[in-house]
Amino acid sequence: MGLANKIKSIERISSVGSEYFNELYRPAIDRFIESVQLAPASTAHHHAGPGGLATHTVDVIERALRQRKSFELPLNAGSEIIFEQDHYWTYSIFIGALLHDIGKMTTSTLIVLNNGNNWNPHQRSILKSGANSYHIRFEQHPYKYHTQIANSFFHLIPEKGRGWLAQYPEIFSELCAWLYGDFYEFGMIGQIVRFADGQSVAANLKIGGEQSRFINAPDIPLIEKMITALRELLHSGELKINGEEGSSGWCMGSFTYLVCGTVADKVRSYLLKQGSTGIPGDNTRLFDIWQEHGYAISNQSDAAIWVIKINDRFKLTVLKFETNRLFHPSKRPEEFKGQISVIENNKSTYQTEVQAKVPVAETNLKSKVSEPKIQVDLIQGSETKFKFNENTGSDSELSTDSEIPDTDSPGTAADLKDKDHENDHVNDFYMDETKRNKELNQSERVDKPDSPLVYQKPSKLPDDLKLEDPDIAKHFITWIKEGLQERKIQVNNSKALVHIVKEGVLVVTPIAFKKFIWDNKLNSDGGNINKKMTRIQDRLKKNMEMKKLHRRTKSGLNIHTYQINGDTRSTKIKCWLLPIKTIFGDSKPPSINPVLENASGFSDESEVDI
Repeated sequence: MGLANKIKSIERISSVGSEYFNELYRPAIDRFIESVQLAPASTAHHHAGPGGLATHTVDVIERALRQRKSFELPLNAGSEIIFEQDHYWTYSIFIGALLHDIGKMTTSTLIVLNNGNNWNPHQRSILKSGANSYHIRFEQHPYKYHTQIANSFFHLIPEKGRGWLAQYPEIFSELCAWLYGDFYEFGMIGQIVRFADGQSVAANLKIGGEQSRFINAPDIPLIEKMITALRELLHSGELKINGEEGSSGWCMGSFTYLVCGTVADKVRSYLLKQGSTGIPGDNTRLFDIWQEHGYAISNQSDAAIWVIKINDRFKLTVLKFETNRLFHPSKRPEEFKGQISVIENNKSTYQTEVQAKVPVAETNLKSKVSEPKIQVDLIQGSETKFKFNENTGSDSELSTDSEIPDTDSPGTAADLKDKDHENDHVNDFYMDETKRNKELNQSERVDKPDSPLVYQKPSKLPDDLKLEDPDIAKHFITWIKEGLQERKIQVNNSKALVHIVKEGVLVVTPIAFKKFIWDNKLNSDGGNINKKMTRIQDRLKKNMEMKKLHRRTKSGLNIHTYQINGDTRSTKIKCWLLPIKTIFGDSKPPSINPVLENASGFSDESEVDI
């Protein structure tokens, strides 16, 4: 396959020296090539000929390691940490590139030995199978499967390499998130490898890589035809973006919102003109296909259709895509210089699903720049407003959609900076205060400031608190106790970090963890605050599990969803649920907040004494 020169180039770029390369890198490459044999990278797209998967993967490795040279990782870390972790990040990017398509060996490509047995890389070496030839058979499974099982092929990585990389769980977890396809968590590893993957695909298609496909390969899957058509329509300007006259879509942050009916009709028309057959005439089916293959992002109700408002004027039904999956990085459009409001509730989602078959008229919008504010992406919540910001500082950057969300909840909101409380670093828990204070403030009448609360006196926090402290979760609980005692942390109102419900004590996430980090100067090194929040929550989770103190949701998650029921409309918040005794001991807690109701259910195995 002529990969020797590429592998020599990878050795040179990795900068680890021949000894370590031959110990950590080369064995993994050799095992991979043996495992994939002459399988193609796709059935009828890029690198579709014999040996395509090996050729594509080695190419992606080389491109990714070159791209890695442009970054000092981890981002925003000190020079000592960057130097210490340099080779760990490089090795993780190497593994991310090596294994990114390996799952296709069980989901789309099957090796059939001449002795009649099927073979896959989870079995012993094909060289020990007793067969002397094989042919390739193609299978059809949901496209997302190949990413979801990629982590199961870590046995191709040398044992020493796995143990070496496991010294840094934060790097290892980012790698696993990339291989699984979790774009909320895959960080720079995912960004670098995905960019390299796109470059490799584009370069191969330019030279006709799809024309060398196997003779028994199935026709190009419908999803590939649909996404190719969509990209071409966007590239050609047939689908106009960002407020031009007759606009059909808008880019904001990491996402692009496309008008449902318009996009479906134009993609269908494009494919029919190309001579394609079997294109569904039902728009809803096209939406489902994009969603099933992981292109259209699901809303809070796991449906494909979202409802948005443009500049608080036009209400539209749209599909939500990752911008990077629609546009080549060199062709990525500028962000929409206006306002997008995402409306998310069960009623509106249901109505748009029913109406999805009716094409939505295109709208005439003019690009509009006004009142720049912090850009935020809430995937879960009632109504979320996005505004373009040309001058975001470090605080606002923490609340953009590119940040890593809460551990168990990829859709939780980031916090907004409160102009009236500049030193607090947090705002209301991602609610539109003017519209929703009424609901939560119903509970303020229950616990008035002139009714003093008596708590057990907690132990004080250490003066030199460090994030690496093994008791960081315990200190977080202590910080809450002291904050309640000194009235620095409010309870049961619209600005509260803590709420009392019949099931226990709610700690609003992520802002409680972020405020804990700010108050205790745990972010003085300028590192990634979201990773620090995740670390604290991981330790809190382990602490709660060991002591059997917390209650899981019905689906086994640690972060609960609570609905705020009021006179206007329902809103949801994300919280950790702790036992009353954990925070208040034997003291009498404040009254229950009457407007909060659990919306996530409880696991039968997580009953605790609250």
